[in-house]
Amino acid sequence: MPGRLNQATVTSNRPGLFYGQCSEICGSNHSFMPIVLEMVPLKYF
Repeated sequence: MPGRLNQATVTSNRPGLFYGQCSEICGSNHSFMPIVLEMVPLKYF
């Protein structure tokens, strides 16, 4: 749905870079949108 904001809460037990891609097909080539999460300890955030 255009204009809709999706939010998620993510926790991790270890720091690092985590990669993924969009799993929703809601527009042209949207399923190829890359996702990168950088997890850092709270004291460094």
